[in-house]
Amino acid sequence: MNVFTRNFICADFGVGTLEAPIPAPLLRKSFTLEKAPENASLLITGIGFYRLFINGLEITRGHLSPYVTDPGLIVAFDKYDIKPYLTEGENVMGVILGAGFRGNFVGGYRTSLAMGDALLGLVCDIDGEIFEADEDFRVHSSPIVMNDLRVGEHYDARLERQTEGWTLPGFDDSSWSKAKRADTPRGEQRVCTAPPIKVRYILSPVKIWREGDGFVYDFGQNGAGLLHLHCSLPEGRRISVEFAEYLWDGRFYNETITGGPRTADYPFGSQNYIYDSKGGEQHYKTSFTYQGFRYAKVYGITEEEATPELFTFEVMSSEMRERGGFRCSDDILNAVQRMTREATHSNMFHIPTDCPHREKNGWTADAAISAVHMLLNVEADDVFNEWMHSVAASIAPSGAMPGCVPAPPGMFYDAWNGPGWDAVLVELPYRLLELRDDPRSARSAADAMFRYIAYTVARRDELGLVHIGLHDWMPPHDTVKAPRELTDTVICFDIARKAALIYDKLGMKERSDFCLGIARSYRNAVREHLIDLDTCIAAGNCETSQAIAICLGIFDECEIPKAAAALVRCVEEVDFHVDCGCLGMRFIFRALSEGGYTDIAYRMIVNPTAPSYADMVFRGETTLAEDFNAKGERINSRNHHFLGDVSGWFIDTVCGIRVNPQMETSLRGAVKTGKFSHCDGASRVDIIPDLPTALSYAEAFHETPYGTVKVRLERVREDWIRMNVTADSGVHGRILPPKGYLFDGCGESPLISGEFDAFKH
Repeated sequence: MNVFTRNFICADFGVGTLEAPIPAPLLRKSFTLEKAPENASLLITGIGFYRLFINGLEITRGHLSPYVTDPGLIVAFDKYDIKPYLTEGENVMGVILGAGFRGNFVGGYRTSLAMGDALLGLVCDIDGEIFEADEDFRVHSSPIVMNDLRVGEHYDARLERQTEGWTLPGFDDSSWSKAKRADTPRGEQRVCTAPPIKVRYILSPVKIWREGDGFVYDFGQNGAGLLHLHCSLPEGRRISVEFAEYLWDGRFYNETITGGPRTADYPFGSQNYIYDSKGGEQHYKTSFTYQGFRYAKVYGITEEEATPELFTFEVMSSEMRERGGFRCSDDILNAVQRMTREATHSNMFHIPTDCPHREKNGWTADAAISAVHMLLNVEADDVFNEWMHSVAASIAPSGAMPGCVPAPPGMFYDAWNGPGWDAVLVELPYRLLELRDDPRSARSAADAMFRYIAYTVARRDELGLVHIGLHDWMPPHDTVKAPRELTDTVICFDIARKAALIYDKLGMKERSDFCLGIARSYRNAVREHLIDLDTCIAAGNCETSQAIAICLGIFDECEIPKAAAALVRCVEEVDFHVDCGCLGMRFIFRALSEGGYTDIAYRMIVNPTAPSYADMVFRGETTLAEDFNAKGERINSRNHHFLGDVSGWFIDTVCGIRVNPQMETSLRGAVKTGKFSHCDGASRVDIIPDLPTALSYAEAFHETPYGTVKVRLERVREDWIRMNVTADSGVHGRILPPKGYLFDGCGESPLISGEFDAFKH
C-alpha cells in the first residue's frame, strides 16, 4: 500500500458537539532558508479539509481540498510546487483545518475515523531537505467557531484580532500551543487526480423582499456554491441565513432540505450560515462547507441594509469543461437540457452527489444512472476515475457494496443499496471505455467487480433470481410497479455482461468467460420466470419493467416490436405521463426509440401536466427535481441529476451522435456467441438521427477524445430533412438518414463534413 507519510498531527482541541463546538484550528510553521530554493514541493492532506497559505498568500488548490474520502480506505493528498512562494530568510506555512467527514455532527454520515480533531499530514521537500508534520507546528483556534459539511458554519470575525498576520513572517506565535502527534489513518495514500472545485459564475439577487423578521434574497437560479457576504456592519451584529430551493404559496419554504439537528445557536437543521461582524468593511464566505439554494433568508439586517450589493452567489462545481450540447425548436426541451446541465454541476463537488443542500452524499445509483448524459455533456472523466478508487475500496469482504460512497463504517451494506445502486462499480468503467477509450476505472475496479459478481451469485434464490436491494426509487406518487426481482436480476445480468466485456478489454479471458456464463444464467432466469414470451410483457407490465427489459437485452431482437408495443400501451394507460422511478427513467425514452416510437417519447416529455418534464418547466424549476410530483405536492429535492438521461437521449438519439456504437453491438452479441467482436473505440462515431415529427430543427455536438462532431437537423418540409454534419478528421464512421428516409436513393454515407438531404421513401 502506498504511504507518503506516517506523521500526522492535530490541534488536540478535543471532541465538539453542536451545543459546544470546537473551532477550526490554525496550524503554523516558520522556517528559514539561506537562499531562495531551486526546487520545492509539498504533499499535503487535511482530514477533513484544509486551506493552505505560504507567506501570507492562499494557494489552496480548490474549495474543500483535498477531496472527500473515507480515510480508513483512501487518504487523498494534493501536490503543490511551492517554489514560487518561498524566499530567502523566514518563511511561513499556515494551514486551517476543517472538520469534513471526520467531525460531522450528523453521526450517520461520519466515516471510519471517530469524531474528533481534524488531522494534518504533509511532506515538504525543499532542495532535498524534507520536513513532515510534527510538534514544531504551532496551533491556535480560528474565528471559524463551528464548521460541518452539512450543518453549516459559524464565523466570528471579532476573533480575527487575536491572530492577525498569522500567515506572515515576523508574527509572534510564542503563546500558541504545540501540535500533537496523531494516529496515522489506515487508508491508502494517493495524490488526488480529480479536478478542483472552482467558481463557474457569480449571481446577484434578482429580487429581495421582507418576510416576517427576515429578508428573502432570490438569486433566480437553483444551484450550489458559496453565499458571499459584502458588508459594513457594526461590531457584534450577527447575520444568520437559512436557505431554500422553493417558495410555497409565495413564501420561503425549506422543510424538505433541513433534516439535521437544531440548537438555539444553530436553528436551521442544515446549512446554518452565521456571521458575527467585527465592524467596518467585511467580506465572508464559508471555508469548509457549501450551500445548495436559490433563496436565502437573511436575519439580522435592517430594511436599509437589505440591498442587492449585500450578497452574491458564487455558483461552483468540480472544474469540468463543456463537452456536448443540444438545442432544438422546442423551448421545453431546451429548458430540460439547461436544467440537466445545472443539476449536473450542482452535484459534482469532488464526487457525484445526490443533492447539494441536505445530504451532499455519493449515492451510487445516481452516478450509475447519470453516467452517459454526464460524459456526453461535460468533462467528468477525472471526477469519475478518482471516485472509482473509493468505490472499489468500499467492497466488503463478502463482496457487498454500500449504497453510498464514502460511507460510515458498516452502513448501507445491507440496506439502501442493491444491484441498481451497485451497478456503478461496472457502469462507470464501461461508459468510460465506451465514450472515452479510458481504461483507468476498469483497471482500478477489476478485482472488486469480480468479488461483487460472486456475491450476487451467492444471493440468488432457488429460481436464480436476485431481490436484495431498493426498488425503482421515487416513482410518481411513490407507487412502485416494477417487481424488485425483475429490476435486480436484469441489472445483475447487465453488470455481469459488461464486466465480461471489460475483462475482455483488459485481457482477462478467464474472468470474462466466467462473467459471460453468469450473465447467461441471469438472462435465462428472467426469461423463464419473469417474461411472458407469448406477449413479450415483463413482470409488472409497467413502463419500468418493459423499458429495462428492452434496453438491457432481455428480449431477442425479433421480440422487440411486440415488447415495445406493450410499452406504448403502458404509456397510453397513464395518458402519456411518466410512470417510472429513477431506474426506469434511465431507459424509457431509449426503449421507445428502439421500438420506433420516438414521437411517443417526445409526447411524454412535453406533456403539460404532472408527472412530466414539461410540468417541471412550467412551475419554474431551474434544475431537475428528484421526482415528478406536481406543484403543491412534497418534492424531496429540486436539484438532482438522476432524471437527466433525457439529455443524453437528445444528443445520441434525437440528433443521433452515437459514439463507439460497435461496443453495444459487441456486448449484445457476446451473450449468445461467447465472443466479443471488434470495435474501433471512441474514434468511431455513427450519425443515426431520430427527429420527432413535432420538431422543426434540432442540433447537437459532442467532443470525443479524437475530435468533435456536430449535427444539425432541419425539417425543410414534411418529407424532407436536411442534415448538416461537421466532423473533425480524427473521427470516422457513417451517416444514416432518419428512420423512413433515404439520401437520394442510398442508405448511408461515410462520416464526412457536409450537407445531406434525406427524403421519405
